Amino acid sequence: MSILPQAFEDWTIILKINFILSVLFVTLALLLLGTVLYMRILKNRSEERKKTLEILLIDFVNNFLFDEEFDKSKNSVNFKNKHLKTPYDSKIAITQILLFNENLKGESSSLIKELFFGLGLYTFLLKDLKGNAWHKKARALFVFNKLSVEVPEPLVVSQLNSKREEARHQAILYFINSSENDPLSFLDKIDTPLTLWQQIGMENAMKAYSGEIPNFSKWLNHKQQSVVIFCIKMIVDHNQFENILSVQKLVNHPNARVRRQAIVSLRKMEIGEVLPVLIKNFPNEGPKIKQEILKNISKLGSEEELKMIAPHIHTKDRVLKIEYLKIARYFNPKLPKVKKTILKIYPPEMNKAKYY
Repeated sequence: MSILPQAFEDWTIILKINFILSVLFVTLALLLLGTVLYMRILKNRSEERKKTLEILLIDFVNNFLFDEEFDKSKNSVNFKNKHLKTPYDSKIAITQILLFNENLKGESSSLIKELFFGLGLYTFLLKDLKGNAWHKKARALFVFNKLSVEVPEPLVVSQLNSKREEARHQAILYFINSSENDPLSFLDKIDTPLTLWQQIGMENAMKAYSGEIPNFSKWLNHKQQSVVIFCIKMIVDHNQFENILSVQKLVNHPNARVRRQAIVSLRKMEIGEVLPVLIKNFPNEGPKIKQEILKNISKLGSEEELKMIAPHIHTKDRVLKIEYLKIARYFNPKLPKVKKTILKIYPPEMNKAKYY
């Protein structure tokens, strides 16, 4: 037997454990260091590859766009086969094409789309859209939307109710921007709530939409309350006064958020005819909706209508009481300031409020 094993066998159990742990620690440290160095080398190579490919792409795109003698079809195939060999290369090419597309209009923009197809990037992204990775699907829809590239509708519809908000958002924007006459038809296929971010994106997209604006009342009975709320907002934004009666009915909607949005929108449209219903509903509403009703009375009502809800404002409702007193002073400037005013609530049958 060799000296080392004999010496090791003579060690105490504690020394043996310490020795083994030390060897493991050094081995792990070396592996970690090697991994870091390897990743660093890969990153540097990727950065170098990116810079080189970007220069090649810029030169190629300029020739493609502005050189009349440039053989577009042949050179596109050659460039693809020679330089776009990996998914990483294709991603770099897509980024450059998006940058060019953002700064070009008219005929040049059409040529960019032709180049997009010529380099095989449509096929590359379509494969991502058919795959399982949600972030690749969202990215593909983003690019198709930016370049106004048409893709099979079922592939986009499947993302409307994706588990990932980002994929749903991109599918929504794609449908709006690609539609010629019915930009919100996809709402009939929505089975998941619209997030606030999605509603903002849809609102901005509709402002930029150049086609005919749809009648938003067709979705006021949608099963998703967020869709109903969005359409109420759009009725106001696009001045669809023909839908006022439909919005008025929603002040009795079973969902509080829908009722609140209907009240806010009717105030913006200056529809005072709904005040009797709001005053009737006031006792049964929550604090937030009560505040909105007070605002409607302040803007569209009278002091007498304000007094009608006084019996239903309790002393413990401090915020409502202060809001009530501010509006009361707005109607009657002779009343004392809010901080010196005490609201005395009379029984409902007296149906009035007195100020001291």
